[in-house]
Amino acid sequence: MGLFNNYAKPGPGVDKHAPQKKGIFRYFEMLFRKFWKLWQLNMITFILSLPFLIIMYTIAPVSDSFIISLIGEADESTLALMQLMFRSLFALLAFNLLGSGPASASYAYITRSFTREQHAWILSDFKDKFIENFKQSFILTILDIVLVMLIMNGIYFYYMQYINTASTIWLILCCLIFTLSVLYVFMHFHIYQMMVTFSSTTVQLFRNSFIFSLAQLPMNVFLAVIAIGLNVLVFNFFTPPFAIFLSFLITTSLVRFPIEYSSARAIEKKLLVNMPQPEKEEESFFPDLEEDADTNEGEE
Repeated sequence: MGLFNNYAKPGPGVDKHAPQKKGIFRYFEMLFRKFWKLWQLNMITFILSLPFLIIMYTIAPVSDSFIISLIGEADESTLALMQLMFRSLFALLAFNLLGSGPASASYAYITRSFTREQHAWILSDFKDKFIENFKQSFILTILDIVLVMLIMNGIYFYYMQYINTASTIWLILCCLIFTLSVLYVFMHFHIYQMMVTFSSTTVQLFRNSFIFSLAQLPMNVFLAVIAIGLNVLVFNFFTPPFAIFLSFLITTSLVRFPIEYSSARAIEKKLLVNMPQPEKEEESFFPDLEEDADTNEGEE
């Protein structure tokens, strides 16, 4: 009888009153606990981001002369392999650091739910948020592609002008564009979390994400170093096809989940403290969003 009673007895489960881990310990506890779901989320996001990855692969600033300048003379097969490696690395870095539109919005929402210990359905919630944020995230992606091309051409042009003329002004302009592009990347560490958390126009979304990225600058630098380092490490130890396959399986989440986790935690602590949190929150940290909230209350 005791055996049957054991079948009916509920297990201990997770004590909701138990103290939560903090800092990096909480992150790794969540990473290991959600690893299976992150694996599924990683593959879905990667597949739906293939158009963006292909575009980034195509426009990557990699040429045979660039490769030869790095490794010296090489035969055609070596050049082809190096082209594949550098272009793939560029595409994956752009994907991991900038995001890829609607798929990244869905990824941000689900990882935000993980961070807040809220339930999320991988397929249904991913689909819903993909549709809900499609317009705004698609505009963002188009702008990203255009700006990446302009930034690459601008840096190359100003640097070549500096080489040809030795004028310091060209070097200053080159460094200025590079610095602004880094800040633009850091803005993307928060823009998708902002998108799925607050109701705002695209202009407000860009402005508020930029302000928040400056407020989180030290953490952004740390996360960028980790993201770039991990991608470079994978391509250093594995062949390009296998490195791409690893990104499809899990590498993307190992890079992007820390970014989304950090952003979601920072937004929750700095912007949403002591506030109710519906599916789309209206916050009072930024003036534009505060005005939106007041307008909605007046309509009610």
